[in-house]
Amino acid sequence: MGILLWIAMASIRAKGWQGYPLGYLVVFLLSLISKMLAANVQLKKASLGDSIWAIILGCVLRNLIALKRSAQQLPPWLKVAQQTELYIAVSLVLLCIDISVLRPLAPRALFVSWLDTPTLFMVVAFFGWRLLRIDMQTAIIMSGATFICGSSAAIALGASMGVPHKTEMPIAIISIFTIPSIIALPYVARSMNFNPDVSGAWFGGCVDSTGAVIAAASIYGDKEAVNTSAVVKMMQNILIGPISVMMAWGWTRYELRTADKYEQEPLRRDDHLVAELNETTDVSLEEIGATKTPISKLRKAEKPYILLWKRFPKFVLGFIITAVMFNTAVSGDPEVRTTVNNFCFYISEWFSTLSFVSIGLGLHLNDMKKNLRDLGKLCTLYVVAQLVDIIITAVLAFVAFTYM
Repeated sequence: MGILLWIAMASIRAKGWQGYPLGYLVVFLLSLISKMLAANVQLKKASLGDSIWAIILGCVLRNLIALKRSAQQLPPWLKVAQQTELYIAVSLVLLCIDISVLRPLAPRALFVSWLDTPTLFMVVAFFGWRLLRIDMQTAIIMSGATFICGSSAAIALGASMGVPHKTEMPIAIISIFTIPSIIALPYVARSMNFNPDVSGAWFGGCVDSTGAVIAAASIYGDKEAVNTSAVVKMMQNILIGPISVMMAWGWTRYELRTADKYEQEPLRRDDHLVAELNETTDVSLEEIGATKTPISKLRKAEKPYILLWKRFPKFVLGFIITAVMFNTAVSGDPEVRTTVNNFCFYISEWFSTLSFVSIGLGLHLNDMKKNLRDLGKLCTLYVVAQLVDIIITAVLAFVAFTYM
């Protein structure tokens, strides 16, 4: 894994790529320790997955380095290994879709995972932006992460809008708040006498990450629930691709429209518009003011379709290619297909853990202290979104696996 990633870093001449092996070794060792802690028999009872440990260990290392260095930045050899977006993209590509497994449950799984997700995603994002006054991009990332697939969706949406740095706090919040769901939902499902299929569909539709879904279904203690939850989550994961593509297209158009709006104010800048642009573009207004160059000229120097391609989540292409290869090149023997699928999922989970360590490496406690108010808003948005998701998904799962 490390050698292949180093080749990838060298091929794009990433800044400091020569030091990548040392940085990767540190990130990998933290991931290994996280998995060991998560697998510990006693600690496992608290449902603390490797994602939580990875974020904690990464954050501890980040702040220890900050104490020793006058600058607040990571050393170059470690910074180049903090590749959150790359690790999660590889993780997503390896989530192979076995059509033969999906076929029996696909219609009902689609009903549970696709019917409410796009609508609630947009409504809750709007709620966070307008009522809680969270900036639009962060509200979209938090809402998408809650309703689709946790950190994977957050990073994909952040990349689609060109703001990957805004994903760190939402992912940290989601990773911590997922723990109560993993523990509580199985007991609630049993107390409400949900059958295994309904319970599994409920976990798959409203618990954030694939690993957490399997953990919740395992606590419920029924193999049928585990299988159903995995299928529903796989169907929901597929949504990451189309929603990321739509977001890349929509956000590119929004930025160009906002840039045109700004250009039409040559003599007087409207304060509200400047504030909006500061939140929604990755172009420095101060820098533009110094050069007297309108934003639209900077944006329109590239055609809209070029901007869209830059924002396009490339993992979607890898996911499609991998799914086609899995369903055409792999033997039709169920045992072989299961072995290949399980191995791909195993490697996918490793890359996911690497991404969580990278997220932890981006969390500086001083920055978090300065943004306690924003942190409170994000927690409020997540709690509201998760409660809505739990209630509506329970209804959909009951209808789909009882009457359909």
